[in-house]
Amino acid sequence: MYRLMYMSTANKDFSTNELESLLKNAKKSNENKNITGLLVVKGRTFLQCLEGEKSNVLNLFNKIKDDSRHRDVIELLEEETNARYFPNWSMGFKNIKNLTNIKSEILRDFTLNDERSFSSNDVSEIFLEFIESN
Repeated sequence: MYRLMYMSTANKDFSTNELESLLKNAKKSNENKNITGLLVVKGRTFLQCLEGEKSNVLNLFNKIKDDSRHRDVIELLEEETNARYFPNWSMGFKNIKNLTNIKSEILRDFTLNDERSFSSNDVSEIFLEFIESN
């Protein structure tokens, strides 16, 4: 099992319909490849965790890097793992603007800042907060 987390910046603001379409297509594609994960969106900043067979995750990540809808794709973490964070989500989704009761100080910082200075441990903590809240 392989996990990869990255951050990117959208080239434009996504409408609700555009995000829903992106998620629908991602879910269908990910189910076919046994990829799970979570997409966190804050304005134009996308933070995503992908999990699955290494070759499938890396192929998807290469497609994501080549997608013209965003730029500044930064790989934050890659690791071999024994268990998935999101075993039941072919593509979970969280929009930061709709979050309340944020416990993690790091996640609060992420919601308030546009800086890209988060460590891999920080990024893992952000995703773990979503696991604990579901």
